[in-house]
Amino acid sequence: MKRSLLQAITIILLSGVFGLAVNGLRADGIPLVERWQEKVLNEQLTGGLPAISLKEAKEAHANGDALFVDAREAAFYEEEHIPGAVSLPVEDFEKDFPRLQEQLLAAPRLITYCDGASCEMSVELTEKLLFAGFNQVEIFTGGIQQWKAAGQPVISGKN
Repeated sequence: MKRSLLQAITIILLSGVFGLAVNGLRADGIPLVERWQEKVLNEQLTGGLPAISLKEAKEAHANGDALFVDAREAAFYEEEHIPGAVSLPVEDFEKDFPRLQEQLLAAPRLITYCDGASCEMSVELTEKLLFAGFNQVEIFTGGIQQWKAAGQPVISGKN
């Protein structure tokens, strides 16, 4: 009995180690640690629309594979914005969208942002872009406040 129990424990431990090793070597492995609190908050803030974290926003900015779209009023954009971002204030969408449409279409991915977690303009802008036929739109819920707090660069001026 004792020997069978020891064998069962050994098999379970070896299976766990083998499973973790295979998962770690796979490119699409399951993350062992998730930031569930951040995911739940993003889900609540965006009403189920796709959201990204600060880490993902920094990676997208560094890789240059996304166009950041500032949903705030133009005056706030001119004061400070993420480098390379374009201004498309949600309240001026109908007026400004035609001017930016080609640039938005050329981008492989759009990331909207506004002031921070309490700001809903990026959610509204994302909805408008989705309704306009853009599929690759995500929301950076941390906005300019989280971006700056993480020591990321901001610039001022117009587009």
